[in-house]
Amino acid sequence: MTEKQKIMRHAFTHFALVAIALVAASCSKFAITPEYELQTAKTTIHTKSDEFEDTVTTFDRVKVCKQSDMAGKSWLCAFSGGKMVYDMFMLSIYFDSIEKMKVGDELKISRFMFSFIASSNSNATTHEYGGKITLADKGDDYVILHFQNVSFSCSFGDYLTDGYLYCPLFETPGV
Repeated sequence: MTEKQKIMRHAFTHFALVAIALVAASCSKFAITPEYELQTAKTTIHTKSDEFEDTVTTFDRVKVCKQSDMAGKSWLCAFSGGKMVYDMFMLSIYFDSIEKMKVGDELKISRFMFSFIASSNSNATTHEYGGKITLADKGDDYVILHFQNVSFSCSFGDYLTDGYLYCPLFETPGV
């Protein structure tokens, strides 16, 4: 890969992350339903650097879109409430259509990305994960996803998300 191709790829990646951030920023914050409130999905952070403390955070901007830019796929987009480069992250997951899923079904993930939106380090993104995510509940305008020991690792550290995530449900990403 030439230097110019590397620069273009890096620029495209940052452009895409900024676009996703702007879409998610337009979403308002929703509260989780009472029956799941005590088990809200939390992400435990174990940093790889002594410079930052280990911490626990949640996703504060979330949405699931029934349709996405990939045919037959739904899309989850979630952003943490972090203020520092090591705890300001986003999660993007494409999975089989939410409309065809039943409560209890595991998400069949086709594309996964966990990334630090405030970092210029390309190693602060991963497309690999462990654990599973199931559909815990759904309604006309929401879904609740159950993260069961979902883990990711990148240059910043190791991250583990566990619990229930209430997600407002939209038709398309543009809504």
